[in-house]
Amino acid sequence: MFGRFFTTRPCVGCGFCCTKALCPPARAIFPHLDRCPFLKWEDTRYICMLARDSEEHARMLGIGEGCIRPFNRWRRDVRRRV
Repeated sequence: MFGRFFTTRPCVGCGFCCTKALCPPARAIFPHLDRCPFLKWEDTRYICMLARDSEEHARMLGIGEGCIRPFNRWRRDVRRRV
């Protein structure tokens, strides 16, 4: 989906996108929160628990499509940030 409009790179699980804005499903469930409670650190990367538990949500969010922010600095420094 994103690859048609943006240059994408493989996702490295840096958490950048999910910490900057809630996705529509998370915002619908938690409209009062600024940080997504579905974003969890696992071993060496961030994982979206909502997408992991639902193939439909993963497809809707573009999980697996790649990173559309390939120049963000977090990609080079993947670590737990909270």
